[in-house]
Amino acid sequence: MPAVKQHGGGPAFSSYLPRLGNLIQQYNSPRILELGGERKPSFTLAQLPHNVSSYTVNDISAEELTLTPSEYDKALFDVNGDVGEFAGQFEVVFSRTLMEHVRDGQAAHRNVVSLLKPGGVAFHMAPTLHAAPFVLNRLLRAAVSPTARHSLFPHQRSEKPKFPAYYSWCYGNREKMIGMLRKIGYQDFEIINFYGLNYFKKIPIVRSVDRAFRHLPSAAIGLLSDRPYM
Repeated sequence: MPAVKQHGGGPAFSSYLPRLGNLIQQYNSPRILELGGERKPSFTLAQLPHNVSSYTVNDISAEELTLTPSEYDKALFDVNGDVGEFAGQFEVVFSRTLMEHVRDGQAAHRNVVSLLKPGGVAFHMAPTLHAAPFVLNRLLRAAVSPTARHSLFPHQRSEKPKFPAYYSWCYGNREKMIGMLRKIGYQDFEIINFYGLNYFKKIPIVRSVDRAFRHLPSAAIGLLSDRPYM
């Protein structure tokens, strides 16, 4: 039977690297692949777990990979496309806030399975529907001016290229995600939900409501902060 662990976590971004590092350290000389790593991979070389034998950074953009430091291995491909050249090469495949930008989540996760060696593991941190800020992010890109959108999502002002957010296969519902992932070949699962966001800090009333929701039991948490990250 698959081992399914489900529990809440701390702040998503501060917990991401420690959890990922602990996972990587369970392997002997693993090859690791970061999907959508762009110009700034998750690990600096100084932070990299000592047992890693190679760290490959992937991106869909050749321009972004030219800006990735030369010390990293690089792989140019679309996770929704043909990944055959890299199939079965990695013990750990991971991503950080990439999966919401993938047009076809099912195809992406199936390709990740093919990238892994037997016994390998995938680790993704992704915002999920239907947390309110990410619903807004999905809707406002088409409907609202960049100035108004940036007041809610200031990080979108950066010079890095932006890709549409589709949120395909990005759901906070654990049972739904486990069922979907099991069908495409995953066997063991650990889903960690992170509650609470910083997007509301410029909207006083909504900010106060969001803070109140953070302190409720997870079963009582509603739309404003429902499993924002997974």
